[in-house]
Amino acid sequence: MEKRHIIEADKPLSQSLLWQIQRAYFLQAGMTAWQDNVVPSDISSNPVMARAYSRIVFGYLHDCFAAAQQGDFALDPGQPINIVELGAGSGRLAYHFLQTFLPRYQQSPFAGQPIRYIMTDFVPQILEFWQGHGRFQPYIDAGILDFGLFDVMKMRPFALRNSGQLFAPDPDTVQNPVILIANYFFDSIPQDSFVIEDGLLCQNLLTLTSSQAEPDLGDPAIWQRLALHYEPIPLEKSFYEEPLYNQILDDYEAALPEARFSFPNVGLDCLQYWCGFGDGRLLILTSDRGYTLPDSLLNQPDPLPNLHGSFSLMVNYHAISEYISRSGGIVCRVPHYQDNIQVLAYVLGQIPQRARKTQLAFAGAVEEGSPDDFHALKRVVEKQYATMSLPELLSFLRLSGWDTAIFADCLPHFRDRVLQADPIWHGDVVAALHNIQERYLPLREPDTLLTEIEQLLSAVE
Repeated sequence: MEKRHIIEADKPLSQSLLWQIQRAYFLQAGMTAWQDNVVPSDISSNPVMARAYSRIVFGYLHDCFAAAQQGDFALDPGQPINIVELGAGSGRLAYHFLQTFLPRYQQSPFAGQPIRYIMTDFVPQILEFWQGHGRFQPYIDAGILDFGLFDVMKMRPFALRNSGQLFAPDPDTVQNPVILIANYFFDSIPQDSFVIEDGLLCQNLLTLTSSQAEPDLGDPAIWQRLALHYEPIPLEKSFYEEPLYNQILDDYEAALPEARFSFPNVGLDCLQYWCGFGDGRLLILTSDRGYTLPDSLLNQPDPLPNLHGSFSLMVNYHAISEYISRSGGIVCRVPHYQDNIQVLAYVLGQIPQRARKTQLAFAGAVEEGSPDDFHALKRVVEKQYATMSLPELLSFLRLSGWDTAIFADCLPHFRDRVLQADPIWHGDVVAALHNIQERYLPLREPDTLLTEIEQLLSAVE
């Protein structure tokens, strides 16, 4: 029988060494996590997601400006409204969002109000990559885009890389409401695990073992040797210092006879930190793998990492939604089950116009055809690329918002159709290729996809 080395024993999941392994991976990998397609991002950082977020942000701004005109909501015209993306990763969601949102905003009645998008991460090398990327430069030069080191494990004010401003929860620094984007963020930060057995709430403690001693948590092969063992221990008193967290756990204990579930304590701590900005007025946009319905918490296994260089865990969005609603906020979620990715919006603090336009925008952007719906459709259509005609491929690319990942997948078939097409289609093909070029954020140079687009353009122009 193989001897197992105990790396740590009986730890709350949120305090486990797993998260140090996670941090070591990103600090070591930097942008190569996305350049080498190790960490998945296409499902969360695509034009369809950016379009949905843009519509919801626009709805919220409508509510803010309508309330301000009635004297019910304070806006400082000399300060920007900040859109802060937590853990912006590849940078592609930010790029798609700016391309989608800004042209519409600049034509809106409230275009005079400055807007600033702030991309954050805890890895300095990732920020340096964004800052040096030529496709971000026009937004940087216009003062619309900035960058900051934000670490959810050490939440504190941070300096913006371009403006030099200290971004802090201080009314003199940030007076206007903040729009927070947490896209594939909550699944990659610490959370706790609980079990309800025979109606009794237990903390699910984690023991890590390995086939060897593990002096180097940054060893990429460590996951091949680790094993996770959970043991439920009954709780004798309230677990958290924050009463609202304990209330949610107590309600789970009362309502769920048997269950295993995660609890996003660090994610909720993060939201509490951001409530210190903009007088507590927040719009939060979030997408991730997870659960929004209480029934989904039943019959779940112990939390096991989904490995992709780093790792991720399912997100208990039901607990986050409970926290928001019990804090007086508004929860926007779809009434149906989302199979691939959960998309939600939350409004906290003073709620302008009862968030009427925000909720209408969410209904149009998510309930009536969401990024989850599009991803389900994509999984069917991508199996048919070989049989699709040029007009059909163009239609799907147009529907995707000229998604370069989809284009790359269908490129062999697209190229064949183009080279065989009647010249009457060449104008549409050229327009499509230029749209794809414009919406593409290459992550390394030279980039083979851009080369292939140029070759196709020379064949039809």
